[in-house]
Amino acid sequence: MSGVPVASARQDRLALILIRIVALIAALALAGLLPFPQQSHAQEMANWAGIWDTKWRGAGAEITFEQTGAEVKGVYPLYNGRVEAKAEGRNLVGRWFEGDRQGAFVFVQSPDGESFMGRFESATAEWWTGVRVSAVEDIGVDQTSPMTTMRSFLQTMNESGADNVPRATGGGMGLAARAAGLIDVTDADRGDLNMPDYTKLLFNVIDNATIRLWSLPRDASTGDEVSAKLQQHDTDVSFEVTFRRRQGEWFIVGPPLGLLRAKLAEFQAARGEAVDWVDDPAKLASPRDTFKVLLSGVTEAGNTAQAALNLRDYNPAVRADEAFLLERYLKKVIDRIGYVYWQEIPDDPKSNTPYTYFEHPSGNIVVGPFETDKGKIWQFTPETLANIRTLYADVEDVPVAPEFAAFASNDPFFATRGLAREISPGLLTRAGPMERWQWWMLGLAVLAGIAFGFIANAVISFFAPSQNRSQRSAFLRVVEWAVRSIFLGLFLLVALRPLGLPQVVAAPAKAAAWSLIVIGAVPVVWHLIGRIAEHYRRMWPAPGYHDTLISLSTGVARVAVLVIAFLLLAEVLAIPYEGVIAGLGIGGLAVALAAQPTLQNFLSGLTLYADRPVSVGDFCKFGGQSGTIEHIGMRSTRIRSLDRTVVSVPNSDFAGMQIENYAHRDRTRFATTLQLRYETTPDQLRYTLAELRKLLIAHPRVIDNPCHVRFVGFGPYSLDIEVSTYIMTADGSEFLAIREDILLSIINIMDDAGAQFAFPSQLEYSVADLPVDEEKRIAAEKRVSDWREAENLPFPDFSQRDKLTFNNTRAYPPQGSARYREMEPAPTSAEAMATREKLGWSLPWKKGTA
Repeated sequence: MSGVPVASARQDRLALILIRIVALIAALALAGLLPFPQQSHAQEMANWAGIWDTKWRGAGAEITFEQTGAEVKGVYPLYNGRVEAKAEGRNLVGRWFEGDRQGAFVFVQSPDGESFMGRFESATAEWWTGVRVSAVEDIGVDQTSPMTTMRSFLQTMNESGADNVPRATGGGMGLAARAAGLIDVTDADRGDLNMPDYTKLLFNVIDNATIRLWSLPRDASTGDEVSAKLQQHDTDVSFEVTFRRRQGEWFIVGPPLGLLRAKLAEFQAARGEAVDWVDDPAKLASPRDTFKVLLSGVTEAGNTAQAALNLRDYNPAVRADEAFLLERYLKKVIDRIGYVYWQEIPDDPKSNTPYTYFEHPSGNIVVGPFETDKGKIWQFTPETLANIRTLYADVEDVPVAPEFAAFASNDPFFATRGLAREISPGLLTRAGPMERWQWWMLGLAVLAGIAFGFIANAVISFFAPSQNRSQRSAFLRVVEWAVRSIFLGLFLLVALRPLGLPQVVAAPAKAAAWSLIVIGAVPVVWHLIGRIAEHYRRMWPAPGYHDTLISLSTGVARVAVLVIAFLLLAEVLAIPYEGVIAGLGIGGLAVALAAQPTLQNFLSGLTLYADRPVSVGDFCKFGGQSGTIEHIGMRSTRIRSLDRTVVSVPNSDFAGMQIENYAHRDRTRFATTLQLRYETTPDQLRYTLAELRKLLIAHPRVIDNPCHVRFVGFGPYSLDIEVSTYIMTADGSEFLAIREDILLSIINIMDDAGAQFAFPSQLEYSVADLPVDEEKRIAAEKRVSDWREAENLPFPDFSQRDKLTFNNTRAYPPQGSARYREMEPAPTSAEAMATREKLGWSLPWKKGTA
C-alpha cells in the first residue's frame, strides 16, 4: 500500500500544473496576447489616401491618392496623369486619364493595406501594382537655387536606388518621378526614351563626375539661366550642366539624348571601363564604393557592411559582433555630419591617396586603400574604427541631420545606452575600457544567468520523480550543473550585443559564454546518448544482435560529441584549428599508421555486426577456447569463459578466428561407436543392429533422416557398429539428458542380445572364462531365423511399413522417469481428470506440498 500516497501526490502535482496552465492561458487571453480568429470585414472600406509607388509593364509612376468617403482621386505628374475612382470594400474601380488617352481599371488592396494588385485593359492582360510609400514624404524638394535643385535631384535619385544601392525603405519609382520633375527637357531632346529612363541616363552622367554642391551657384538673383562645370575626378573629362528658372523655380536643363549618351561613354572611357559597364560597389574599387556599401548595408535590415571595414586588428572570435556595432557607430556619426551625396566622394579606382571624409580632434573618418589577396580595395581605416566610440561620445549631442531623421536606426545598444543616460549621465563615464553602465549591466547579466539556472533546476526537480538526494540519478546531478552552466553562458551571449562591449572585454566574455555552454552541454549529451542506448536495448526481447550496433553507434556518437565540442571551443577561442586540420592532410600517413590498430579494430567491429558470426549472449568456440559473448565494443570483444573469467579479444583478432557458434545450431549431433566382442555371432549382431535402429526410429527426439546404425568393420579387438543421428534440441543440457537415455537403452539392447562390449586390451582367455549365454543366443538366432523365413529381414534397412509402425512409439522421457507422467496425454473427460488429479496428489513426492 506504500505506492498509494506517492500516486496521490503525483496526481495532486499534475492537477496543480494544469491549473497553472489554465490560469496562464486565461491571463494571456484577457491581456489580448493570444490570437483569436477575427471576423471578416469584407465590406469595410479600405483607405487609399497617401502616396503609392506603382508599376506596370515597362514603366511606373508615383500616384498620390486623396480620398473623401468612397470617392478617390489621384495624380501622377510623371505622365501628366490623373485617376478618378470609387472605393468598394477593398476594391478601387475607376478610370485613368493621360491627355487624350483614358481607360478603365480595378485595384484590389491587400489585407494589410500596404500594397495592391490591379488590371487595366483586361483584354490584353495589362497589370498595375503598387506599394504604399512613407519614405517619399520625408524627402523634400527645394528649387530655390541651382545648388538646391541639384541637391534635391541627387538625393531623390540616390535614395531611389538608381545606382543599384538603395538607401530608403521604398518609394523608388516615386522618388525617380520626383527627380524627373526637376528636369526641363523637350520631347525632341528626350528622343525615344520615356521620362524615367531619360532621368536615369542624366543621373548616370552626373554620377560619373565628382562635384561639391557648395561650389554650385546658390544665388537666386543671377538671371534665369546659369551653367556649372562638373569635373570627373583625376581626369580631363567634364560635363557642363545648365540650370533654368521658370516661374521662380530652378530646373536642370536636359541636354539632347545623343549628347548625354556620348558624354557617358566619354566618362567611362576615361576610367578605362566598357561603355556598358555596370557599377558594382561590392568591389570596393573606390572611396565612393566603400561609402555605398557601408550605408546600404546599415540601412537594409539583415545586410552587413563588414567588407567596408578594415578589421585586421580585431579578434576573429568577436569580429562579426564588433563589425555590426562599428557599422552603427559610423552611421550614427554620419547621421550628425549630414546627408552623404555619392557624387561628392571620389570614385577614382587608380588613386592611392586616402580620402578623409570628416576631421575631429577625437578622431577622423578616413577611407584608405589596402592590398588583399583579391587586389586593392578601399576600406575604413583601423584608426577610424579604433576612435569611433570616442568620436561618437563627443558628437552624440549634435542633432541628426534632417535628411537622415526618417531613417535613423535605433539599435538595442544605443537604446540601452540612451536609457542609461536618462537615468544618470554619470553612468556614461568611462571606467577602464567600458562605461559604468556597461559594467553594471554585465554584472546583472551574470547574476540573472545564475538565478535562472537555479530556477531551471527547481523546475526539473519538480517534474523529476520524488526521491532523496542520495538516491538521485547521476544523470540528474549532471543536468543540474549543466543547466546552471548553460544558462549563465546564454545570458552572457544575449547581453553582448545590446551592451556593445569593446573587444578587450567582449572577446573573453564571448569565449567564456560559449565555453560554459559547450562544457555544460557535453556531459548532458553524453549521458543522453547512453540513456538512448539503454532504451533501445530494452526495446528488443533478444537484443544480442542489435547490441553490437548499439555499442558501436554509442561509441561513435560520443566521439563525435567530443570532436564537435573541441571544434566549437576552438572556434570561439580563435584557436587556428584549420591549420591543424590541414596539417593532418600532410601528416595523414603517419597518423593513419599510428591509428591503424584502433581503426582496424573498429572496422572489424563493424564487420562482426554486418557478418553476424556471433551476437551478445551466444555460446561459441574460438581459438581453442569456449565462452559466452558478453560485449562487442569499438575495440574489443569480451567473452565469459567456462571458468567464469572474462577474456578480452581485439576485434581484429576475433574476426580473423575460426568461430564455432553453438547458439545458432538447430539440432545436436549424436554419434558413437559400439565395439562388440569377436565372440558375437552374426545373428546376434543382426539382432543388435535391428534393435538399435528400432530404438532410434522409435525415439521421439531423434530425427528420422539422417539416422544411421551400421556395422562398419573389424577392429583390432572388436566388431565395430557406428551410430550417427541428430537430436532435436539445441540446448546443451537437454542434449546430455537425451543422449544418456539413448545410451542406457543401448545397454539394455546389448543385454537382450546376449552380446558383450569388447575391451581395448589383450587378454588370453578360454571359452570357459566368459561362457556365452546359450539361452539368449538361441533366442536371438531364433528371432533372426523367423525374420528370414517371413522375408522380413531388416537388412539393409527396415521396410517403410515397419518404420511407420515403430515411429514415435518409444516413451521419452522413459517410463519410470520423474518427467514421464508429465508427458502423458491429458485426460479427455471430467471424470478422468478428477481421477488423475486424485491419483497425482497421492504420489509420494506430492505429499506435503500443498
